[in-house]
Amino acid sequence: MKRLASATLTAFLLVVQAFIGVPANAAQAQPVPEAPSRLRLDIDEMNPRLLVSTSSTLTVSGTVTNTGDRRITGVRVRLQLGERQTTSRQLGEALAEAPPTDASITDYTDVARVVEPGQTVPLQITVPLGGDAKALVSKPGVYPLLVNVNGTPDRGGQARLAAFSMLLPVLGVPGQSAPPRPERSTELSVLWPIADTRPRVVAAPFGGTLVLSDDQLAIDLAPGGRLDNLITAAKNVQSDSRLFDSLCFAIDPDLLETVEKMTGGYSVRTTDGGQAPGRGNETATRWLGALRQLLQGACVLQLPYADADLPALGQVTDGDSSLTKTAVDNTSLYERLLGVKPLPGVLWPNGGLDSATLGTLADARVTTVIAESDQLVSTRPLTAPATIEGTNLRGVAIDPLLTRSMAVTRPADGTAANLTPADDPDVTAQNALAVLAFQTGAQSDTSGAPLLLAPPRRWTAPVDELTLLLRTIGDYAGLGMVSPKPVLEELAAPVKGTAKMDFTAKDAPAELPQPVINSLHETEQDTADFGGSLTEDPTTQVEPEDLVKPVRAGLMRASSTAWRADTAGALAAAGDARSQLDGLRGQITVETPRQQISLASDTSPLPVTLKNSLPVGVTVRVNLSNFTGLRPEQIPDRPLPARGSVPHLIQAEALRTGHFSVDVSLSTPGGTPLGAPARMELNSTQFGLITLIVTIVAGAALLLLSGRRIYRRIRGKDQAQAS
Repeated sequence: MKRLASATLTAFLLVVQAFIGVPANAAQAQPVPEAPSRLRLDIDEMNPRLLVSTSSTLTVSGTVTNTGDRRITGVRVRLQLGERQTTSRQLGEALAEAPPTDASITDYTDVARVVEPGQTVPLQITVPLGGDAKALVSKPGVYPLLVNVNGTPDRGGQARLAAFSMLLPVLGVPGQSAPPRPERSTELSVLWPIADTRPRVVAAPFGGTLVLSDDQLAIDLAPGGRLDNLITAAKNVQSDSRLFDSLCFAIDPDLLETVEKMTGGYSVRTTDGGQAPGRGNETATRWLGALRQLLQGACVLQLPYADADLPALGQVTDGDSSLTKTAVDNTSLYERLLGVKPLPGVLWPNGGLDSATLGTLADARVTTVIAESDQLVSTRPLTAPATIEGTNLRGVAIDPLLTRSMAVTRPADGTAANLTPADDPDVTAQNALAVLAFQTGAQSDTSGAPLLLAPPRRWTAPVDELTLLLRTIGDYAGLGMVSPKPVLEELAAPVKGTAKMDFTAKDAPAELPQPVINSLHETEQDTADFGGSLTEDPTTQVEPEDLVKPVRAGLMRASSTAWRADTAGALAAAGDARSQLDGLRGQITVETPRQQISLASDTSPLPVTLKNSLPVGVTVRVNLSNFTGLRPEQIPDRPLPARGSVPHLIQAEALRTGHFSVDVSLSTPGGTPLGAPARMELNSTQFGLITLIVTIVAGAALLLLSGRRIYRRIRGKDQAQAS
């Protein structure tokens, strides 16, 4: 009976499949929802990266690794293509979530008969194109492409165990005649961001040694490293002057400052809290020199210092604009380290800006803000710079599809999900090539508006992929699809219309955790008060601002947008900023005599020594606590010279005899604690004048009260006897 029921159910399923037109093998290939990942698919090569009329084959090669605990048998791979994308919205949805890919399906190619747990095997599939081969595409355009890997785990059924989704640009259908050149080309400019993946400075004290959280920056600056790749790729296309001139290098001033300090030697914090010498000083020198050479005569624009979250800085400072202005105006740093002047008044912040921040930017001489077009809301397409409502600022839109095409989407939990090119270093630029082909091709729905391409500022890609992206732009220019245009010309175009800066909940400073904001706010308040107590000393000629500048830089680093998804990292960075301030405060100390002080009279002064190890003067306030038995006079604020030690006498009156302790501490006149408190041991054998008067008065009062009581008692007895 069980066999009969099973056969009947199988027949029923086959009939249903035939009725709805789904092939049996396709039904088996669908992924199991919520299934754990069994195979990891890594793409090593895709050739060609885009199809033209003369393309004869399409090859995808890579490896699959069994990441589960079960043997997998019958591993095989095939390619699946979806429908041609016809609108920007459809393309955006394809980037967010892989669309159906059942419009065209190739035959399966065997990968391995058995893949044991932990084993890695090569994968390759080659599909013939043109001629007598089955047509994969029917017309030029952009198509979703899925690399689908199937297999059968032990104790399981056949299923899709790994998948890789990407976009395939088709400039010409293989085997057909090449399409005509576009009637007009699309103007294209490129922002080339050069920034670290996150701030790494733990401490950078004035005149002291730079301390980094790790030595990853040295690796990224070395040949083959992430930051070196950005420079090398740009060098690789420097001979194409038209293409190179369309690039504008957006550079983080914090990165420049950090690399400069590395050239003079630095330390790295170790896991046990200690420090070890950094190994990248020569690498930093080489990289900074290469960048300086590359940028001579090139376009450069500013990123906020440490890619700071500018609206969050406004919260940190309670609306005080000084820190935000510091974050967006570092022109002198570019001129000193690179020998170039960034585009005046041009800023590329990361995310939306609220109205208060926009007002601060205008006061900071910013004239142009670059933002993604979905943050600049307008009633008409933004084909040119637009005036940001409520300000005199110009807003220039970045194409969001191009940026999104390069964003990493790898799931953090390791569940089975379609990976994309941005997740795989060997084909990182594939989706960007496809989106660019769409935006500049005949099927584009953007009306030929100029494009501003901007990779994510923390984009990680090998040099071959970076170079491929830039050279493909050159190839598209040769086909008449794009016309490379200097960024400066795009920014200087006449304003057309207005746009509103959309500061949504997604961009709100709340993305920087509130505990971080609170910590930074407290440090900023204390830094402002501490800085106000400092004065320039004529003997050292050190500006007080130079002393607190590292602390303010630490505040900006802790507010970096790099920490938006890393609360622990943000709190650690906030703690580093606080530690730098504490290091300055700790250099102003008070010392008390080591031996016990015997007060020879009721008004003997208390001797202390005030020390200032800073290279600037400071005004301090001496505070006493736990001084029961002592009445101190009002202590005036005391200026201390730079690197000086000053004896000081505290006038006080003893109120009682005996042994007691007094705690002495220093603070700024505004109340910010300085150094550590010191304890003074006192021994008094003298009554103070006030104490003596109080004692006499108390004795006299006691005598009067006693006499009055005796008088009443005697009088009461006399009256009793008389009655």
